[in-house]
Amino acid sequence: MSEISSVPMLYHTHHSLDANADDLSFWLAWAHQQGGPILELGCGTGRVLLPLAETGYTIFGLDCDRGMLDFLRERVPVSLCDRVVLMRGDLRSYRLAGRFPLILMPCNTYSTLTLTGRRIALNRARLHLTPEGVFIISMPNPNLLAELSEDGEFETESSFSHPKTGNPVQVSSQWEYVGEGMQFHWHYDHLLPNGRVERETITAFHHSQAPDEILDDFEEAGLEVLHIYGDFDRSLYEPESPNLIIVAKG
Repeated sequence: MSEISSVPMLYHTHHSLDANADDLSFWLAWAHQQGGPILELGCGTGRVLLPLAETGYTIFGLDCDRGMLDFLRERVPVSLCDRVVLMRGDLRSYRLAGRFPLILMPCNTYSTLTLTGRRIALNRARLHLTPEGVFIISMPNPNLLAELSEDGEFETESSFSHPKTGNPVQVSSQWEYVGEGMQFHWHYDHLLPNGRVERETITAFHHSQAPDEILDDFEEAGLEVLHIYGDFDRSLYEPESPNLIIVAKG
């Protein structure tokens, strides 16, 4: 990895683009409805966490990735230090003293868990909810992912300016079916003035599960599903919806 590039920084810049940030108003509205403190599972670089803290909520962020958390810690303003608690840990085994009126698992974190891991994580989240608390996950619609061709060729998705150099960074992606899921690769190509290209790659495996099976897991975990949305405008879920968003209570 070069001195002028890092995966967490590029990941954060990419996912903070306007086209990737249409969910923020959704999370803010639920925070306003439920109040704090808030627990975010899989907080990553803080794309969702920091706007919630800036709005005035105390928020706990849990993630297993040390690099992402280190990047986020460096970005937390001194004025928010009293409202942001960051923890490195496993979404299946954390144990916190408090309970939360709102627990979030945004940004497709849910599908990175194995099917067994999901059931454990659901039970863990339920144990950390207040009596009137809600737990919300968001992910791309599994039905649409299942329709992707088996040989996903690399294609350019978007581009942005490198946060440190100002040079262009092109984002391309590819996927492949592996076992009971899909392996995704995102390439960040830093285009240097001398014609060289510095590439950073993020690879993530997402386990396949039909929407009905996901809902069954919620029920088995003792979580009552309140809403099933197909997008962040709270439109009802349909088989062709772009997203699957589940709101449940314990």
